[in-house]
Amino acid sequence: MNIREMIERKMKEKQKKQRVKLVKSITAGAMVGIASGVVAGALLTPKSGKETRDDIAKTAKDIGGNAITKTVEMKEMLDSKVAETKNNATIAKEKIGKYLSDKKAEKNNNENENEVAEEDLFIEKDMEINDEPKTEE
Repeated sequence: MNIREMIERKMKEKQKKQRVKLVKSITAGAMVGIASGVVAGALLTPKSGKETRDDIAKTAKDIGGNAITKTVEMKEMLDSKVAETKNNATIAKEKIGKYLSDKKAEKNNNENENEVAEEDLFIEKDMEINDEPKTEE
């Protein structure tokens, strides 16, 4: 791996970390905004104190339940994506291994053919030398 590839990889990792940080901050901001809106809506409605407290408790439970449900759904989705990616990587690894072994076998076959051709050529030359009439001196 050369220096340029290493620098590009580091830059991509840094950009990925920044995107993750941005997504986390946006998600946290959205959650705070939703919670604030729910609380404000509950407090500003013309209801008695007991009804308002009941509504706040119910809403908090709903938000907690929804957050857990969404988290579980996201985890399952991520797990399936990770499994799919691992499967794709395994398939790619097998294809690359097969390709490389085929190329190696092809190279060995070519080398064997060249050796046989050289042996045939040597035998032919040897026969030509032996076929020449011997001259007596």
